[in-house]
Amino acid sequence: MTVAQVLNTIGISLCYKGGQKMRFGNVFKKNLLLFAVVTAIFSFCVGQSAFAGSIIAWGDNSVGKCNVPEPNSGFIAVAAGWNHSLGLKEYGSIKAWGWWFYDLCNVPEPNANFISIAAGAWHNLGLKRDGSIVAWGDNYDGQCNIPLPNSDFVDIAAGYHHSLGLKRDGSIVAWGDNYDGQCNIPSPNSDFIAIAAGGSHSLGLKQDGSIVAWGYNENGECNIPSPNADFIAIGAGAWHSLGLKKDGSIVGWGSNKNYDGNWVGQATPPAGNDFIAIATSNYYSLSLRKDGSIVGWGANSDGQCNVPSPNADFIAIAAGFDHSLAIKETGSKGLALVKPNGSENIIAGRIYTIEWQSSGSINQVLIEYSDSNGVSWTAVSPANAGNNRRCNWLVPKINSQECLVRITDGSDPGVSDVSDTVFTIYQCTLKFDVTGDCIVNMRDFALLASEWLQCGNPFDPNCLQ
Repeated sequence: MTVAQVLNTIGISLCYKGGQKMRFGNVFKKNLLLFAVVTAIFSFCVGQSAFAGSIIAWGDNSVGKCNVPEPNSGFIAVAAGWNHSLGLKEYGSIKAWGWWFYDLCNVPEPNANFISIAAGAWHNLGLKRDGSIVAWGDNYDGQCNIPLPNSDFVDIAAGYHHSLGLKRDGSIVAWGDNYDGQCNIPSPNSDFIAIAAGGSHSLGLKQDGSIVAWGYNENGECNIPSPNADFIAIGAGAWHSLGLKKDGSIVGWGSNKNYDGNWVGQATPPAGNDFIAIATSNYYSLSLRKDGSIVGWGANSDGQCNVPSPNADFIAIAAGFDHSLAIKETGSKGLALVKPNGSENIIAGRIYTIEWQSSGSINQVLIEYSDSNGVSWTAVSPANAGNNRRCNWLVPKINSQECLVRITDGSDPGVSDVSDTVFTIYQCTLKFDVTGDCIVNMRDFALLASEWLQCGNPFDPNCLQ
């Protein structure tokens, strides 16, 4: 069972004249009613329905982008484009509705085995269970041309005219429009655990909780506020960015103005430390609270920030140009483990982010791991605090192919979930891999040199043993 979130996509300005793509200057960019797309991406173990629900849509309904197709049930993820919407069903098929231009709503066959979705302004991405990506819609800038090898992807994000894919090894692949360098991933391209694609900028979340930003930065959308630490989720708008901290607070930076240059505050999040998800659009933002309610702020010309009543029991959010989507779950209290959920290969000694979903009132989640296929259990270190749906686990230095993770409601042991199948924890055997990251690089050699210089007899060959 899984429900994971990685957030958001957006757009920026382009027009076409005489068959040539023309870019507006920065002044014109701010004065055009440009659309942006944002997607709250949710990954699921397809076939499990503990948190499937119905979609609620509000805001502008031109071309029917808020008209959810029937039956409106069994949805486990939502994605909102400029004038179209996507919903992922619990058994892996995608529903699309709204604007049909560029065949945006024609999901390629076979429409099955999808685990994540992302909606750009005029293109869509779907992540398959086998780690491959399917893309469809507008491809003027090659945003639908997935680089080879099209495999081992674990997350996706769709920007205005560019796309991002996160590989299993923690590296990011980018393709499509690169006019502002939004596809130039900074070095080192490693240790990423989440991605977000903005209008013409991109964000990557590192496993140490820091954010890396690159691309268009005219409004400071790539200037991450200090301290750049303790982030657990990211969102990239057209000209602003959001970061969700592990304490449940939200940090925003970049533009706070709309297309007329008026202050609307999309980069100024509400106060509080009970948020668990974020979604960004061009001129407004959404957030999901622990209690299942949604908060919207920024531009509200079409009511896209007016969450329908009752504002409760929501489990997923997505922000489009001027319409919003959310999934409402009406089941009883429960927990669903997102990852590790089986078959993963995890390196010992590194930080791994355990993720889960919850419904109902659960204030404390206890997390344990087993290296004996459930025969015995040990509390993770450091211990989880609260119910933020994420926990950074320092993976123990063991070798085992029979590992599991178990999550339990601290006040009700009967509410729990376990990895569907076993996964592997392994230690690297590279001789000079001092840092234990399965890579021999300058950091390892620097530590070796330091140890050698501190040795009592530097000429003793045992100093490097």
